[in-house]
Amino acid sequence: MLTSTVLTVNCSSSNNDDDNTPTNPQPSNPQLTPYFHPPVWIQGTWGVSNSTTAQKIYKFTTQDFVMLVTGTEQSMTGIINSTPKGASTSELSTENEYKFSINYKATGTIQSFEFKKISATQIQWKDNVSNTWNTLIKF
Repeated sequence: MLTSTVLTVNCSSSNNDDDNTPTNPQPSNPQLTPYFHPPVWIQGTWGVSNSTTAQKIYKFTTQDFVMLVTGTEQSMTGIINSTPKGASTSELSTENEYKFSINYKATGTIQSFEFKKISATQIQWKDNVSNTWNTLIKF
């Protein structure tokens, strides 16, 4: 009998949490609602390399896009989930192209990325600031 009372109190207590629910709740587990679906050909780590330096820039997993900034990984799914009001994504994927945009709902800011497959070990990334294409290699 005591156990039933405790469970009832706990259940009713969690129902009161609904009053604090954000207007646009984000998934508690990003793996349940992936924002990104990179094609198999782009999955892996990509960057630039010359005779003296190598720099990893992007990593694509089965359900995420990760920016590698100064040795720190920034999961775009994590950023979306921690952004007030969240964001929405749109994707276009073909056998040689992967494009996606992230629309941050709180600010209306849109971040767009575009990649083209050159070979199994090379892709091109479009720098939207300079409107130029840059070649990246697979690490």
